[in-house]
Amino acid sequence: MDEFKNPDNLDDILGQARQMDEGAMGQLVKHYYPTVLRFLSYRARNREDAEDLTSEVFVRMVGSIKNQTGNFPAWLFKIARNLLIDYYRKMDRQKSSSLDEIEDDSITVSTEDHREGFMAGEIKHMLTVLTESQAEVISLRFLNGHTLEETAQIMHNSVGAVKILQFRAVAGLKQYLKKDIGA
Repeated sequence: MDEFKNPDNLDDILGQARQMDEGAMGQLVKHYYPTVLRFLSYRARNREDAEDLTSEVFVRMVGSIKNQTGNFPAWLFKIARNLLIDYYRKMDRQKSSSLDEIEDDSITVSTEDHREGFMAGEIKHMLTVLTESQAEVISLRFLNGHTLEETAQIMHNSVGAVKILQFRAVAGLKQYLKKDIGA
Protein backbone atom coordinates (compact mmCIF):
# COMPACT_ATOMS: atom_id res chain seq x y z
CA MET A 1 0.00 0.00 0.00
CA ASP A 2 1.66 3.18 -1.19
CA GLU A 3 -0.25 5.44 1.19
CA PHE A 4 1.87 4.11 4.07
CA LYS A 5 5.19 4.95 2.39
CA ASN A 6 4.57 8.67 2.96
CA PRO A 7 4.61 9.59 6.69
CA ASP A 8 2.09 12.39 6.07
CA ASN A 9 -0.39 9.90 4.65
CA LEU A 10 0.06 7.64 7.66
CA ASP A 11 -0.54 10.63 9.92
CA ASP A 12 -3.73 11.44 8.01
CA ILE A 13 -4.95 7.84 8.23
CA LEU A 14 -4.10 7.73 11.95
CA GLY A 15 -5.95 11.01 12.52
CA GLN A 16 -9.03 9.60 10.84
CA ALA A 17 -8.72 6.33 12.77
CA ARG A 18 -8.50 8.26 16.05
CA GLN A 19 -11.84 9.78 15.08
CA MET A 20 -13.11 6.18 14.83
CA ASP A 21 -13.35 6.27 11.03
CA GLU A 22 -13.96 2.64 10.04
CA GLY A 23 -12.35 3.03 6.62
CA ALA A 24 -9.12 4.36 8.12
CA MET A 25 -9.06 1.60 10.72
CA GLY A 26 -9.64 -0.93 7.96
CA GLN A 27 -6.63 0.46 6.09
CA LEU A 28 -4.47 0.12 9.20
CA VAL A 29 -5.59 -3.45 9.78
CA LYS A 30 -5.11 -4.39 6.13
CA HIS A 31 -1.61 -2.91 6.08
CA TYR A 32 -0.28 -4.13 9.45
CA TYR A 33 -2.09 -7.47 9.84
CA PRO A 34 0.46 -9.51 7.82
CA THR A 35 3.50 -8.19 9.72
CA VAL A 36 1.87 -8.61 13.13
CA LEU A 37 0.76 -12.13 12.19
CA ARG A 38 4.27 -13.00 10.98
CA PHE A 39 5.77 -11.72 14.26
CA LEU A 40 3.33 -13.75 16.33
CA SER A 41 3.53 -16.84 14.08
CA TYR A 42 7.19 -17.30 14.84
CA ARG A 43 6.55 -17.07 18.57
CA ALA A 44 3.20 -18.81 19.14
CA ARG A 45 2.78 -22.59 19.33
CA ASN A 46 0.65 -22.84 16.20
CA ARG A 47 -1.01 -20.89 13.43
CA GLU A 48 -4.42 -20.75 15.14
CA ASP A 49 -2.96 -19.21 18.30
CA ALA A 50 -1.02 -16.68 16.21
CA GLU A 51 -4.19 -15.73 14.33
CA ASP A 52 -6.15 -15.38 17.58
CA LEU A 53 -3.43 -13.21 19.09
CA THR A 54 -3.25 -11.08 15.94
CA SER A 55 -7.00 -10.53 16.00
CA GLU A 56 -6.78 -9.50 19.64
CA VAL A 57 -4.03 -6.98 18.77
CA PHE A 58 -6.39 -5.23 16.39
CA VAL A 59 -9.34 -5.41 18.79
CA ARG A 60 -7.15 -3.64 21.36
CA MET A 61 -5.96 -1.19 18.71
CA VAL A 62 -9.54 -0.16 17.98
CA GLY A 63 -10.30 0.10 21.69
CA SER A 64 -7.40 2.41 22.48
CA ILE A 65 -6.41 4.19 19.27
CA LYS A 66 -8.00 7.45 20.43
CA ASN A 67 -5.21 7.82 23.00
CA GLN A 68 -2.34 6.48 20.86
CA THR A 69 0.68 8.76 20.54
CA GLY A 70 4.17 8.31 19.17
CA ASN A 71 5.32 5.74 16.65
CA PHE A 72 2.24 3.79 15.57
CA PRO A 73 3.96 0.56 14.39
CA ALA A 74 6.01 0.43 17.60
CA TRP A 75 2.84 0.94 19.65
CA LEU A 76 1.07 -1.80 17.71
CA PHE A 77 3.93 -4.24 18.25
CA LYS A 78 4.02 -3.39 21.96
CA ILE A 79 0.43 -4.59 22.09
CA ALA A 80 1.43 -7.78 20.25
CA ARG A 81 4.42 -8.30 22.52
CA ASN A 82 2.34 -7.85 25.67
CA LEU A 83 -0.28 -10.29 24.40
CA LEU A 84 2.47 -12.80 23.64
CA ILE A 85 3.82 -12.44 27.17
CA ASP A 86 0.32 -13.05 28.55
CA TYR A 87 -0.06 -16.02 26.19
CA TYR A 88 3.06 -17.68 27.59
CA ARG A 89 2.12 -16.85 31.16
CA LYS A 90 -1.21 -18.58 30.63
CA MET A 91 0.62 -21.60 29.29
CA ASP A 92 2.96 -21.39 32.29
CA ARG A 93 5.97 -21.62 30.01
CA GLN A 94 9.25 -19.75 29.90
CA LYS A 95 10.52 -20.92 26.51
CA SER A 96 9.04 -21.31 23.06
CA SER A 97 7.55 -24.61 21.99
CA SER A 98 9.73 -27.60 21.27
CA LEU A 99 10.17 -28.78 17.71
CA ASP A 100 7.73 -31.65 18.31
CA GLU A 101 4.88 -29.20 19.00
CA ILE A 102 5.48 -26.98 15.98
CA GLU A 103 3.17 -27.23 13.03
CA ASP A 104 5.56 -26.91 10.09
CA ASP A 105 2.74 -25.95 7.75
CA SER A 106 1.61 -23.13 10.01
CA ILE A 107 3.79 -20.47 8.44
CA THR A 108 4.37 -19.60 4.83
CA VAL A 109 7.89 -18.39 4.21
CA SER A 110 8.24 -16.44 1.00
CA THR A 111 11.40 -15.58 -0.86
CA GLU A 112 10.49 -11.90 -0.84
CA ASP A 113 10.96 -11.98 2.93
CA HIS A 114 14.63 -12.97 2.43
CA ARG A 115 14.28 -16.18 4.43
CA GLU A 116 14.34 -18.59 1.53
CA GLY A 117 17.25 -20.57 2.99
CA PHE A 118 15.24 -22.00 5.90
CA MET A 119 11.88 -23.67 6.35
CA ALA A 120 9.46 -22.05 8.80
CA GLY A 121 9.82 -24.88 11.31
CA GLU A 122 13.60 -24.55 11.17
CA ILE A 123 13.37 -20.84 11.93
CA LYS A 124 11.05 -21.48 14.86
CA HIS A 125 13.39 -24.15 16.17
CA MET A 126 16.42 -21.89 15.85
CA LEU A 127 14.63 -19.23 17.90
CA THR A 128 14.22 -21.75 20.73
CA VAL A 129 17.99 -21.94 21.23
CA LEU A 130 18.07 -18.23 22.06
CA THR A 131 16.91 -16.39 25.14
CA GLU A 132 13.43 -14.86 24.91
CA SER A 133 14.89 -11.37 24.42
CA GLN A 134 17.31 -12.53 21.74
CA ALA A 135 14.55 -14.38 19.88
CA GLU A 136 12.36 -11.31 20.05
CA VAL A 137 15.11 -9.10 18.61
CA ILE A 138 15.72 -11.54 15.75
CA SER A 139 12.00 -11.75 15.06
CA LEU A 140 11.44 -7.99 15.10
CA ARG A 141 14.61 -7.00 13.23
CA PHE A 142 15.03 -9.72 10.62
CA LEU A 143 11.68 -11.45 10.25
CA ASN A 144 9.58 -8.28 10.45
CA GLY A 145 12.11 -5.70 9.23
CA HIS A 146 11.86 -3.19 12.06
CA THR A 147 14.60 -0.61 12.51
CA LEU A 148 16.80 -0.60 15.59
CA GLU A 149 14.84 2.37 16.92
CA GLU A 150 11.46 0.70 16.41
CA THR A 151 12.73 -2.51 17.99
CA ALA A 152 14.03 -0.55 20.99
CA GLN A 153 10.64 1.14 21.43
CA ILE A 154 8.73 -2.12 21.17
CA MET A 155 11.01 -3.87 23.66
CA HIS A 156 11.26 -0.90 26.06
CA ASN A 157 15.06 -0.91 25.67
CA SER A 158 17.72 1.46 24.46
CA VAL A 159 19.09 1.15 20.93
CA GLY A 160 22.43 0.12 22.45
CA ALA A 161 20.79 -2.70 24.41
CA VAL A 162 19.04 -3.91 21.25
CA LYS A 163 22.35 -3.87 19.36
CA ILE A 164 23.95 -6.01 22.07
CA LEU A 165 21.03 -8.45 22.10
CA GLN A 166 21.12 -8.65 18.32
CA PHE A 167 24.89 -9.26 18.30
CA ARG A 168 24.60 -12.02 20.91
CA ALA A 169 21.61 -13.59 19.14
CA VAL A 170 23.37 -13.67 15.77
CA ALA A 171 26.50 -15.10 17.42
CA GLY A 172 24.38 -17.75 19.16
CA LEU A 173 22.68 -18.69 15.90
CA LYS A 174 26.01 -18.92 14.09
CA GLN A 175 27.35 -21.21 16.82
CA TYR A 176 24.19 -23.33 16.71
CA LEU A 177 24.33 -23.63 12.93
CA LYS A 178 28.01 -24.61 13.01
CA LYS A 179 27.20 -27.43 15.46
CA ASP A 180 24.06 -28.42 13.58
CA ILE A 181 25.71 -28.76 10.16
CA GLY A 182 29.01 -29.97 11.54
CA ALA A 183 31.07 -27.15 10.04
